[in-house]
Amino acid sequence: MSISTDRTPTPEEPGAINERGQLLSDVSNAIVRIHKRFYGKGPVRARAHLSQDLLTVILEGGFTRGEQTLHDHGHAEEVVRSRLAMQQAIESEFRIAVESILYRSVRSFMSANDPANDLQAEVFVLDPRGSETAGPDDELQSFRNPHG
Repeated sequence: MSISTDRTPTPEEPGAINERGQLLSDVSNAIVRIHKRFYGKGPVRARAHLSQDLLTVILEGGFTRGEQTLHDHGHAEEVVRSRLAMQQAIESEFRIAVESILYRSVRSFMSANDPANDLQAEVFVLDPRGSETAGPDDELQSFRNPHG
């Protein structure tokens, strides 16, 4: 998808919602690809949510057979610790993906894992608008909070 750097559509313009949805879908797909590449298995569902400077990607499924076995035998804490270590190790991959899609710099990255419910969350706090170095300053401006 090509993003125009000339201007960003306002939320009222036709296509603005579709563009926002496409960008969030692109983020979800990128995070899934990273999980597949580094874990050997990716989530079965992913959904990205953007609210001002907070991007959250919720992932369902994706724990490996080994992680599921450990969890089933009372070693959920070890699964969580292993996942957190891996997520720290590949943090730059996550950051690069988000920054290249949203044209916003990532200020902070955090992960949460819930093997009991087969859920994971990748959380990105983006730099405030105007402090980006990843791309055009006004990209996605209309998507920050369309209601105020």
